[in-house]
Amino acid sequence: MSRSALALASLALLMTGCASVREARMAQPASLAGVADESFGQPGWGRQGEFMLSGQRVRYERGADRLSLFGKLETGRAPLRYTWSPLAGDSIADCKARQADVGVAGVSVTARPWTLNCDWNGRPEASMQLSESTSKLGKAAREGSFRRGELTLGLRSVHLFEGSPLPQGDAVGYEMVYQGQVVGSLDLSGAVPRLRRPDPATPVGRAVTEAALALALVWDPS
Repeated sequence: MSRSALALASLALLMTGCASVREARMAQPASLAGVADESFGQPGWGRQGEFMLSGQRVRYERGADRLSLFGKLETGRAPLRYTWSPLAGDSIADCKARQADVGVAGVSVTARPWTLNCDWNGRPEASMQLSESTSKLGKAAREGSFRRGELTLGLRSVHLFEGSPLPQGDAVGYEMVYQGQVVGSLDLSGAVPRLRRPDPATPVGRAVTEAALALALVWDPS
């Protein structure tokens, strides 16, 4: 084979390999294997905007502020307010994420881990709390819950990509757990979020959607 032919063959193989590379995705549990992804939003949320989630409007305003004290302690605050408009009526969330870091000899150390707290004005009232803790392996795991009346969803961060056994230090998404089974997930590994959820007209589907929107929209220091 001539050098030119070899070069063309190598180029073709390279292009084939590039075409076969797919975007990394969050690992999904078996319970959601048959549930379709719903992509929403756009790259670069900005401080305010709106988008459609399966034909239902979502409007949001968010921010991120940092305050430095004595050049050593930095506190971060990220407020978020969104309105999701399903057929059952508007769901309005008010959220606030917080974190505090201390700078020592040019190295930043987390003094108060990241937390997220949300309240909804729906009836019955709903609330969500999520907090971060760092394991010995350096994984910043997040756990919490969403509550609306007697309904409780467990929330936990996911650190694995599909097809990879190596955990990531930061969360690549979240799972929503109801009565011991994962019923929803939010994949944040791509350019836009991808949501898997039950029917949003059901109480569990509504709760999964409300929690997922807060987790997708809040400004995150990681």
